[in-house]
Amino acid sequence: MLKKLLAAFVLLSFAALPAQAKKVTLASSAPNSGMNKIFVDTFTKELKSRAPELELEVFLDSQLGAERELIDLVRMGETSIHMGVIHSSQYYPELDATLVPYLFQSFEAVQRFLAGPVGKRMEEALLKKGNAVTLGYYYQGARWTSTKGKTFDTVAGLKGIKIRMPKIPLWIDIWSGLGATIAPMPSKEVFSAMQSGVIDAQENMLSNIWGRRLYEVSDHLVATRHQQGYVTVMANQDFWKKLTDAERAAVQAATDAASKAATDAASSLNDKIVKDIAAKGVKVIEPKPSFRTDALPIVEKAARDILAPGVWDAAVKASN
Repeated sequence: MLKKLLAAFVLLSFAALPAQAKKVTLASSAPNSGMNKIFVDTFTKELKSRAPELELEVFLDSQLGAERELIDLVRMGETSIHMGVIHSSQYYPELDATLVPYLFQSFEAVQRFLAGPVGKRMEEALLKKGNAVTLGYYYQGARWTSTKGKTFDTVAGLKGIKIRMPKIPLWIDIWSGLGATIAPMPSKEVFSAMQSGVIDAQENMLSNIWGRRLYEVSDHLVATRHQQGYVTVMANQDFWKKLTDAERAAVQAATDAASKAATDAASSLNDKIVKDIAAKGVKVIEPKPSFRTDALPIVEKAARDILAPGVWDAAVKASN
């Protein structure tokens, strides 16, 4: 309730501004750490330099709500720009093969897919269903898994492990098919759930594991590297149309520069995060080589059941 009131206050305060003032609100459920911090810091600097008349206000770490609430806020125009991860599962799950675990082995492969015909359909679907224009993408690194009490290094070892998942049907189908027990919940509830033993594990991008201090309630960090994590930067369509051509160019250029800065830093920063987490006493576990090959048949079946005709083949082509 407090977050909804805060979001409403933000919207009303912007409406009360003088006509010449142009506010830009950027919101995300992501913590202000890792690649997210690099993106936001670079975006802020670039936008101020290119369009000083645009006044940027940033709300991170679920200040205005969980991600599904933020997706609605940007759709309705109550925020200007959103940094999102799970919107595709709400708007076009049949198109987004980048969510399929173990399919893409690099962000370059993901970028090839996003630049292709299916990626263009994803952008069109976001515009039509989410009322948002795609501005760009930045890499977060592969997603890992942290555990408490129990752990695993094989697919068989997942049996009986209760793992938190975002409410992404494809992921829920796949991980339950691999033997895990799924516990969907908002990201802000994960720390307490791990701490109290409600769940045994959670999967996430390393920058989120570090930024949300999830290593404090984990004793193992499993290098599952199951999905190439990235963030989509999107702008409310009505906000976008109200900008001048020069302002749109400035926002796009700031997004491009910030996306490149975050992506370029991902590899070295993630390596450092793993070392820093290990230094906290968390044991890093490398899954057996058979993990991916054992998982792929279950992954492919679940993906083909959800993806539209031709999307799996397009993804395989881009990943090779």
